[in-house]
Amino acid sequence: MRIHCIFIACLALFALCTLALDPNPQDPGKCCFFYSNMRIPVKQVDSYQTTFSGCTKEGIIFFMKSGIEICVNPNDRWVQRLKKLVDARALKDIEVSSGDSN
Repeated sequence: MRIHCIFIACLALFALCTLALDPNPQDPGKCCFFYSNMRIPVKQVDSYQTTFSGCTKEGIIFFMKSGIEICVNPNDRWVQRLKKLVDARALKDIEVSSGDSN
């Protein structure tokens, strides 16, 4: 009986760990639990997303070209400026790529 209980507990723990792992780095279910105050150079940012609406803390997640994810406070001015710079760069990239097809 004891081995049976240990097996069930291990199975439940495995299921919980599997649900916690997120293979998609841009899953809309990501949340920020603390903010980084480190200023991020725009040339290191690949993209960003707003955290899931069900999260306890509102946040922005910057996805770095190195694969690192950094959570920041969306109300910080430097974060708002960085978002605008990343958006402008993405728009420029789209215009350049659409101009190549002409």
